[in-house]
Amino acid sequence: MPRSFASLSIGIARRLGKVARCRSGATIVEFSLLAFPFLLMIMASFEVGFIYWANQELENATADAARMVRTGQVQAGNLNQAQLKTQLCNRTALLVACQSRVRLDVRSAPTFAAITPPEPLDGSGDLKGDADFSYSPGSADDVVLVSAFYDWRSLFSGVYIVRAAAPVRNEPF
Repeated sequence: MPRSFASLSIGIARRLGKVARCRSGATIVEFSLLAFPFLLMIMASFEVGFIYWANQELENATADAARMVRTGQVQAGNLNQAQLKTQLCNRTALLVACQSRVRLDVRSAPTFAAITPPEPLDGSGDLKGDADFSYSPGSADDVVLVSAFYDWRSLFSGVYIVRAAAPVRNEPF
């Protein structure tokens, strides 16, 4: 004899009531609701830490490159922009594909006031190419601004431009 609709709905209601009273899977459900945002927050914290690390590494490498310019090693060795960039990248460990993603700008002038910092981005907001940056290490007693830019590709929000600059006055070499 076929069951009536009323008896079917009563049976379903009883089963749903048992499921609602059962607490054995509540912990796994709560964990699954909290685990994803927690892991996302942990990964974002690591990313911020890596960006700060990359910034510090680029600052140190740029300071070393500026020291080479200041002491006349670049001028005496006739180093071009690519060779100085290689020297800078040799002092980094975290900057992935440093040779292709770092941009180096070296500007010289007789006074600090005469130097204008470079603009690293083009009209569309992307990092300019190597050819768009100047390279003039100057001579003795010149003021030099060494700037380096690196496009950090973020896991969460696109690209950050990590920037470092070191203004120096060349020694009388």
